[in-house]
Amino acid sequence: MKKMIWTGLCLLAFFPGIVQAQSNQPEWQSQYATGLNKLTPHAYVWPYEAGNVEAIREQACESSPYYMSLNGAWRFNWVRNPDTRPADFYRPDYYVGNWNEIEVPGNWERQGYGTAIYVNETYEFDDPMFNFKKNPPLVPYAENEVGSYRRTFTVPESWEGRRIVLCLEGVTSFYYVWLNGELLGYNQDSKTPAEWDVTDRVKPGENVLAVEVYRWSAGSYLECQDMWRLSGIERDVYLYSTPQQYIADYKVVSPLDRQQYKDGELSLAVHVGGARDAEQPTVAYELLDADNRVVARDARRVECDSIVSFERVIPDVQPWNAEHPNLYTLVVNLQNGAGEVIETTGCAVGFKTSEIKEGRFCINGVPVLVKGVNRHEFSDRGRTVSKELMLKDIQLMKQHNINTVRCAHYPNHPYWYYLCDLYGLYVIDEANIESHGMGYGPATLAKDTTWLKAHMDRTRRMYERTKNHPSVSIWSLGNEAGNGSNFEATYRWLKSVETNRPVQYERAEQNFNTDIYCRMYRSIDEIKAYLAQPDIYRPFILCEYAHAMGNSEGGLQDYWKVFESEPMAQGGCIWDWVDQSFREVDAQGRWYWSYGGDYGPEGIPSFGSFCCNGLVNAVREPHPHLLAVKHVYQYIKSTLTDADNLTVTVKNWHDFTDLDAYTLHWNVTADNGTVVAQGERVTACAPHETVAITLGEVKLPRDAREAYLNLSWTPNQATAFIKTSDEVAYDQFLLEANPRYEAKVNLPSGRSLKRDGYTWSNDRVSATVSPETGALVSYTYDGTEMLARPLLISLYRPLTENDKKDKTSGKLWEKAGLSTVSQQVTSIEPTRNGFEVAVSLTNGQGKTIGTGSLSYVIDRKGVLKVNTVFTPDTMVVKSLPRVGLTFGMPAGNCRRVTYLGRGDMETYVDRLAGKIAIYETSPDEMFHCYVVPQATGNRTDTRWATLCDEAGNGWKVTADKPFQFSALPYTDTCIDAATHVNELQPDGTVTVHLDAAQTGVGTATCGPGVLPAYWLPLDTYRFGFTFVPVVK
Repeated sequence: MKKMIWTGLCLLAFFPGIVQAQSNQPEWQSQYATGLNKLTPHAYVWPYEAGNVEAIREQACESSPYYMSLNGAWRFNWVRNPDTRPADFYRPDYYVGNWNEIEVPGNWERQGYGTAIYVNETYEFDDPMFNFKKNPPLVPYAENEVGSYRRTFTVPESWEGRRIVLCLEGVTSFYYVWLNGELLGYNQDSKTPAEWDVTDRVKPGENVLAVEVYRWSAGSYLECQDMWRLSGIERDVYLYSTPQQYIADYKVVSPLDRQQYKDGELSLAVHVGGARDAEQPTVAYELLDADNRVVARDARRVECDSIVSFERVIPDVQPWNAEHPNLYTLVVNLQNGAGEVIETTGCAVGFKTSEIKEGRFCINGVPVLVKGVNRHEFSDRGRTVSKELMLKDIQLMKQHNINTVRCAHYPNHPYWYYLCDLYGLYVIDEANIESHGMGYGPATLAKDTTWLKAHMDRTRRMYERTKNHPSVSIWSLGNEAGNGSNFEATYRWLKSVETNRPVQYERAEQNFNTDIYCRMYRSIDEIKAYLAQPDIYRPFILCEYAHAMGNSEGGLQDYWKVFESEPMAQGGCIWDWVDQSFREVDAQGRWYWSYGGDYGPEGIPSFGSFCCNGLVNAVREPHPHLLAVKHVYQYIKSTLTDADNLTVTVKNWHDFTDLDAYTLHWNVTADNGTVVAQGERVTACAPHETVAITLGEVKLPRDAREAYLNLSWTPNQATAFIKTSDEVAYDQFLLEANPRYEAKVNLPSGRSLKRDGYTWSNDRVSATVSPETGALVSYTYDGTEMLARPLLISLYRPLTENDKKDKTSGKLWEKAGLSTVSQQVTSIEPTRNGFEVAVSLTNGQGKTIGTGSLSYVIDRKGVLKVNTVFTPDTMVVKSLPRVGLTFGMPAGNCRRVTYLGRGDMETYVDRLAGKIAIYETSPDEMFHCYVVPQATGNRTDTRWATLCDEAGNGWKVTADKPFQFSALPYTDTCIDAATHVNELQPDGTVTVHLDAAQTGVGTATCGPGVLPAYWLPLDTYRFGFTFVPVVK
């Protein structure tokens, strides 16, 4: 067993020679002023009632009689600069009764003060708007907002004679604290707690607490993360009370033995605080399993202000991992000389080893794939996130096969780690260090030794607060802050105190100060190039990839083909979990999602909507691509190896769970929805192994063109968020039944068709083609007009945010003028019951972008066949978004949409998720509300689609081969022009697209664009659609 390494050793050994420069600048303008009079950082030591194991297990510190929340309404004053602040407001006799109230925790920009600013990699104050250029450690003075907070409290009488501690969990960016008119100190790190011993400052009766917060400080140079720049007290404020002899800190290390990974090696070190001349107390601990059985206990006397250590090997423990987060409960008691318990604290313990073994990231000796996301703390209140919303995040992650979360880019609220411990997520905990605005070259603060103290302080505070959480599996030194001696020092320090977790840092690349090669947004080819190097010894894990901005996540499955085939490529963390957008209402009462630049005066620094990259929106409603992530991340994957006997080979990608924990539900379904055969199966298969399952021969129906073998896996035992009926993995395989089968058209036949100019008609149907454009401009059936806009060749889609950035797509489409295409007839000839039309397509500059033909044939029943040929002019067109037809329908004639196609959510050729089946929806439901309106609603692998009114009358569209389609309540022009959803105005029509092909969506907003396999070739396209009237 390795010896415990206590982290309270003198940290100064890691940055000798640092002397705070004498300066006339205030503390908030100094990189050295990391804090004043604060308690030494430590693990959470909330005191609980003796014997209340459940409170410890649930981290219910609020239930303790020795805990007092100071959250709630505070008196608040806000000013634009330090010179106008109420300098004496901290004095108890200073009148604040006329001040407004503000909710704590919460950012003041979300409560009516100042301006919310979103920028990405720059400093928001490094801008002409503030008449300032970056000059670390200095920040603007004249524009530096100051918030003054005041509240009163009364300490319970039961706390008399006890030690009392004040804790502020998180305040942006710098603040001073006074109690009853006396300065307690200051702090400069917005994401880790700061504590002060206020025992001698608290008085009986009413106490006055004052906090003065500065929007910007020297610390802002280390908080240049890609997020809204907000200010104020954004996490909990509270008091807690301990006896005069108290548990100041404790460290629990609980790996598995590194031979068999079966026995737990428990090491516990407890630091007891208090006067050295006091009576020697006893530290006693118990380790309880999930059934409250004691599996280990010990007790030892200890002098105050010293450390006592315990070690124990516990055979055959229940290990902790993300699939089975088995927890034990550690109860640490402090007893007086009479054996009475005077203080109780504790935490959850998980026996887990996290390590790099033979070049692979392993949990408990098993190589794991990181199925991860990055998560910013975000809600409508800004960076204050409720416990309920944290629980919702955990629930959605677990339901969508996510096993890892990177705390991007700072330590999170303490409750988040409790949830990750309890429900099972691997956590990458990251220091609150990003100096992106200084670049990565010589000016980076990573190379400036005057900033070493600040780097080290933030790293240590991250480590100390969460060191006891089993979910924390990797430490991260920071994000996008360059590399240099400061990060080399923080790496060495972490490795000196941490024996059970790897340390990573992206900007270290392949330098010594990272254990994982954790690049961001690398292409598949770049991953393969790294793996091809000789003598590599670090796993490749993408700390950020698959940028989820807007309509995105194209190509995710292609990355996972590499991760599942290359042992040292072990996944990554998608950027990112939640859209950082606020729901607002405009002057007309229409709601919309806001983003950067929507607040403050014109010219405010902004990176626009780049803050909206979530798999879920701000209220945690999933975007369609989250379902694609669930499918790619699923732990059970199958291939069809024998179609005749329905034999599938199943790979169990679980790391710690046998396949027999799940039931396979299978069926063979015809394309008309008839279930031909079905069954259930439970099969054993060890983790990382494969098994062949034969379901048996099935006779396919003659009256079906296709049939589908559907595999669905459900758990045999429910968990907190997943019921036994919930599908956790699926696969589907096409079984060809009768490819020559053609459905009969059951419609009454009208009279013979007659032509009048460019119209064919009879007593039931009428179809008219424009002699100028060659488009179908009218189609009526039984007197009902089906077209609101002509049927035209379609080459353009409203740009997604990825399209706008992709050099191989959107930029080329704009250059070719594909959004301004018009169609002109070059020849038109009537045929028997139709027309043959040749057309030329030109852009707004008059350049020909392609030529084509349209063949219309209509029969007496009203069935219309449109066959199309299109050839792009490659001198002008270098890339195509889509090739197909588009038209408008009156909204009343297209209320209901039914289709046989892939999935009940939008899909694209590089983001295929969902089973081919029959689905019902509507144009309103097909339009997915992204923060910025863009192309949406596409359905792939469509066999047929019906577009009908409420009564069920309308059109059924079929094709000779699978096609893509959408039906949306807005025009392409409207979607393209809108910057927010409240700008979308329905015009009483539904825009229908029928595509022979459409390019993928990619992830080009940050990272690779659409992969070449999902581009449209610049070839001649031939496709046909049949429109069949539907009459109820």
